Amino acid sequence: MIKNIVVFFLFTVALVGAEVPRITLPPPGPSRYYIHVVNGLSKLGLLVHCQSKDDDLGYHRLLNHGDEYQWNFKVNFWGTTLYWCKLETPHASVSFESFWPETQHLWLRDRCKHGTVGTCIWTAKDDGIYLRNFLANVDELIHKWI
Repeated sequence: MIKNIVVFFLFTVALVGAEVPRITLPPPGPSRYYIHVVNGLSKLGLLVHCQSKDDDLGYHRLLNHGDEYQWNFKVNFWGTTLYWCKLETPHASVSFESFWPETQHLWLRDRCKHGTVGTCIWTAKDDGIYLRNFLANVDELIHKWI
């Protein structure tokens, strides 16, 4: 009996003393995101239609250079919030995801983090759709017009 207790004690000490590998989780993202779609076209107006599975944000006409449409939201409890947009000019269009959940890669979160606020700025320019990269302080071409 005492032998079993000693073995159990030594086994417990060995488990407690063993190093447990640490899992590094990504830092938490902002709790609220602000999405902007900006008309950066030199001459044309822009028709914007954005939506999620549960929320159709409607059609918005951005007639002048610099006009913008924006909305904000909190990521849902399950972390599955997804928005996509279709942008159209009289001669071209493009559809793309404007916000998506990230669990392992932080590509979008890195670009849309502006201080402690999640801000994604998508700008329609003459050659395509750009996403503002706040860390690098540049607009990055992400999608070409179709």
